Amino acid sequence: MRVAITGGICDGKTTVLTALRELGYPTVSADEIVEELYSKRDWIERLRSEFGEQIVLDGQFNRKWAAAQAFSNSEFRRKLNRLIHPEVIGRTLARIESFGRRLCFAEVPLLIESSTQGAFDRVWVVDAGSSERLRRLVERLGGDEAAAHARLAAQLPTEAKKPFADRILRTDSPLESVKILAARLALELA
Repeated sequence: MRVAITGGICDGKTTVLTALRELGYPTVSADEIVEELYSKRDWIERLRSEFGEQIVLDGQFNRKWAAAQAFSNSEFRRKLNRLIHPEVIGRTLARIESFGRRLCFAEVPLLIESSTQGAFDRVWVVDAGSSERLRRLVERLGGDEAAAHARLAAQLPTEAKKPFADRILRTDSPLESVKILAARLALELA
């Protein structure tokens, strides 16, 4: 059985996936696949040819510049997603396929946006709640509340993902509670 884990930024998707990985379940993270691509020379060259020299800094993907563009320029964000997302989804699905018929979990932040939910048997939407999500994001961005609001506004809200959910996991509780919840829900599927 294939379970997709999705939600918004700072909702706790990685926390849930990590808890399941620690329990020994096969897992795939689309975010980790993105990081792999951004570290490959051929992808860096593709990005450079598509977006120009500024997307590369010292031979590496210029994450800071790209993030600033992605969250302030919707055309840049769409172009970047069109370029990289099909590859990420393809690699995610290939890794899931390698697990055979075992229960496995994939963290796919843009699952609904890419209309990929049909490739999974179940969809879990992770939700920290709007105030906790904002608090976490402001903390991640070093206290920059304006940047946090801009990033949240640039993405499909978690609320819009909930109608696709087989399960909604609330993650605005202590870490240990989130881990217990993930383990219990996984056991229900095993």
